[in-house]
Amino acid sequence: MKRHARLCGALALLAAAVPLTAGAQSRGRTDGPEESEYGKGGYGDNRRGLSLQLDWGAAINSVKPPRGAPEGPPLFVGATLSLWGDDWYQLDASAAYVFDGGRFIGMIGPTFRTWGWPLTFTAGLKAGAIVSPKGDGLRFGISPQVGAEFLLGDSERIVLGLHYSPDIPIGGDGVTHRLYMNVGYRF
Repeated sequence: MKRHARLCGALALLAAAVPLTAGAQSRGRTDGPEESEYGKGGYGDNRRGLSLQLDWGAAINSVKPPRGAPEGPPLFVGATLSLWGDDWYQLDASAAYVFDGGRFIGMIGPTFRTWGWPLTFTAGLKAGAIVSPKGDGLRFGISPQVGAEFLLGDSERIVLGLHYSPDIPIGGDGVTHRLYMNVGYRF
């Protein structure tokens, strides 16, 4: 009889201890070095999301624009919308207008980033449309890209960058070399 009483007492004690440990767990823990928390609680994952960037800089055509094409300074403006999969890669959709020759460039493709803070290096390959108002018209093109970016602010939401990108139309009328800066914000 004593044996059954001990077994019942041990089971009752175990049954009372389980809800106490579950209640203690709901508060969460933040052990370890700063920003490396694990388990319940800690910091959220801010590495994913969207960013919108404004691009501007020099755009030099390898051939002279055809007669009748808009003339302008060797500059361009554009914008890039990025879908961040993680800190090391993103999918970019970008559009740019080159003033000298009136060329429009619309590209989409991945960009890969090195680990580092606050400076990261980037490399990417985009493909899409290159439109010249005179001459070749609409062409498919590719655009490899290399650069470096700074992530600023405590939450690393502001992006400043310097990039080089040659826009190469397939079967087209010459390459446009773009050297540019960008400023953006990660949502």
